Amino acid sequence: MTTEIIRGRKAAFALEKEYIELFESLPDPNAFLSPEWVYSWLLSLGRKYDVCIVTCRDEGLLVGVWPFFEHRIPLMGTALFPVGAQAADLFDPVAREDAMPFLADALCDLCKNYAFAWLPLLSQSFADDVLQPIVKSESALHLLRKRTIRLLIGLERFKDFEDFLQMVFGPKTRQNLRRKSRRLAEKGVVRFQDLEAPEEVSAWTTKAMQLEKLSWKGEEGVGAFNRATHRAFYHLLLEGLAAAGRLRLGILTVDDQLVAYEIGILGKQSYYMHGTAFDPELAAFSPGRLLMLHALEKCFSEKRGNYDFLQNDQDFKRQMSTHQSSLWDWIVCPRSLRGWVLLFAFGTLHRWSEWKLRSATKRNSSSEKSPDSAQGAL
Repeated sequence: MTTEIIRGRKAAFALEKEYIELFESLPDPNAFLSPEWVYSWLLSLGRKYDVCIVTCRDEGLLVGVWPFFEHRIPLMGTALFPVGAQAADLFDPVAREDAMPFLADALCDLCKNYAFAWLPLLSQSFADDVLQPIVKSESALHLLRKRTIRLLIGLERFKDFEDFLQMVFGPKTRQNLRRKSRRLAEKGVVRFQDLEAPEEVSAWTTKAMQLEKLSWKGEEGVGAFNRATHRAFYHLLLEGLAAAGRLRLGILTVDDQLVAYEIGILGKQSYYMHGTAFDPELAAFSPGRLLMLHALEKCFSEKRGNYDFLQNDQDFKRQMSTHQSSLWDWIVCPRSLRGWVLLFAFGTLHRWSEWKLRSATKRNSSSEKSPDSAQGAL
């Protein structure tokens, strides 16, 4: 196999047709580096950056792609970040399994020309199977660290959706959910919809953005649509994903007014919960939770393998999950004095972050565990 570094927007767009063919040929490619994610980013958020794509070919056939962009950081120099770093949830390369080590080696070699490369949110399997052997090599300086827990619902562990409800939630929780559903229906005509056609998604995307602004995410400035530049990106992305059959925008309305939405990214085997928001005035009725259960029921009917919560370790995700994995960060620095200094700085920051997390966990350790926890019920 041979690797090549492709630079520039013109070369990146010239690769698009082969990229699509590669993505479609793989059994379970990274849904967050699909052609729609990459090229929507290039047309919006990525317009001001220089693009650098690591590719791998087997006798001329494209078998691996890992897209990056260059970002200049004051006092540090130019670094490499994966395309979509401001929005996506997973950054494993799009590649055949046998091509992934070649891509990682090529990236290490490429880093000789940069201050560092930072790859957040890599899967446990990629970290174990590909990165661990490379970290032990002397090709570059590495920091491979566990970033956060990744919680999933293994749908194949249950007979059907009703079996899931019985196994995961206790009687009181199920009764409470039914009560909230009835109370919400008293507010008006309740309707759950799964939007997948581009024209349907486009019609509701702006309303979803407005709802997020009203929610706690909007107040704290942490929503996916918080910045105007991100809103332009998501308009392109969601329509593109819908056209490719890789998106489900779930919405819950009361008298045709949007009260909750869930952005679901459709992988070939899994459903990925990318973003949610709900009307804070109706929080007492748990519209977000009701919509999530609707999305889960749909996934069961489709015989999907997993409902993937992705990053962040939140109580409701723990309650509903059946198993967990980890998401990893990988930082690569060149073997130079500057590389050693940067690696030391990154390592110090990592240790401080871990200490801060342990302190927060200790403060919350006195809180009682939910009796309906999925971990205890399964």
